[in-house]
Amino acid sequence: MKTKLLPLSILLVLIGCTAKINLEQEKEKMMQTDIDFSNRSVEAGVHQAFIEYASNDVTMLKPNSYPIVGIEALKQSYIGKSDSTYKLTWKPSYAKIARSGELGYTYGIWVVEFLAGENKGHTEQGTYATVWEKNEKGEWRFVLDTGNDGLKPENNE
Repeated sequence: MKTKLLPLSILLVLIGCTAKINLEQEKEKMMQTDIDFSNRSVEAGVHQAFIEYASNDVTMLKPNSYPIVGIEALKQSYIGKSDSTYKLTWKPSYAKIARSGELGYTYGIWVVEFLAGENKGHTEQGTYATVWEKNEKGEWRFVLDTGNDGLKPENNE
């Protein structure tokens, strides 16, 4: 009798391990994380938000710079740099998620508003792409981020 129950038990475990992932729901969670990340940038500052939402093995690609690899390198890159003279926000316009539900990306438009100095009141915008990975807690954290500046405002006339 035991030998007949063993294959059935294994089958039930395998079925349980391959539970159907609602990809649309996971994609929405990932997009909401990207929005929350932008909101946190306004609340706590750009540097703090990037540290909080980064994966431990994050890679940042910035213009005229070698890749910044790892959370400690990201923290080091912010030392001595102020983020109090500008406000950076962004909004994802598209997201795609892998069938596994554990990896995805977003892209959209970012806007920086200068709050002080000679550029006070001036804004700039550009595009960004962020690759997201679900961590062991089931939270979305970014593993790769990059952006481009120089986007001209759309003419709405």
